[in-house]
Amino acid sequence: MAQQAAALQQILVSYGLSLSTSGDMAGFAAAKRKTRGLEPGPMHDHTVCEFSGERGFWTALSMADGTIVGLQAYRCDFVDINLAEWCSNYMIGVYMRRQELMVPAHAKPPEGSIAWRLRGKLVYHGELWVEKELKSRKVIELFSRLGALLAFLKWNPDAIWALTGFHMATRGYASRMGYPYIERGFLRWQWHSENVEDVEYLAVAERDFIEQTVAEARDGQSLSGGLVKHTSPLTKVPELQDF
Repeated sequence: MAQQAAALQQILVSYGLSLSTSGDMAGFAAAKRKTRGLEPGPMHDHTVCEFSGERGFWTALSMADGTIVGLQAYRCDFVDINLAEWCSNYMIGVYMRRQELMVPAHAKPPEGSIAWRLRGKLVYHGELWVEKELKSRKVIELFSRLGALLAFLKWNPDAIWALTGFHMATRGYASRMGYPYIERGFLRWQWHSENVEDVEYLAVAERDFIEQTVAEARDGQSLSGGLVKHTSPLTKVPELQDF
């Protein structure tokens, strides 16, 4: 898996980008503030969440002059019940610690949601952003897939999950970034904080899928899912929304 991660990193290098990683979540907050003028989301906010014991890390993409043009963050939780019961209660709690009100429209995800069987070591992926002036679909997809590999190398989780909105979920962006499972209506809010949609989609990549993808890459198939046939300069494309 480390070889596949290195291969993806080299593709990003060919675009003139360098990758850095850090477990300092206070540093992530500072980087996001400086780069985007925004505070981190509650799930990656070191002031309301506990990140001791290597429970979180973030990655940045930078240009040659050091300018950060991409960010994303990961956190690892041991969920001993299931994601369906754990997620909304935990998220409401961290929002409340920031004096932000979140009121769910439904107490739990729908019956049949994959979240009812997701448990154990689960990694949450959020804060995904790439600068729109230098954005390439290939870059954001490679960046996300590389981050997933780094998370698996670090924690060997049972699954990686993310929350996304209508735009990202329905136009295929989430699946191209390495999430084979997309589910509508995992979280539905009656009242929510700014930058949260009424209906949130759940994106999931389980361990078996990641291991299969890596095995296919060892057999000569592209880990980037056929996205990268050759390298070329970054191009402007319409801006993708954040996770």
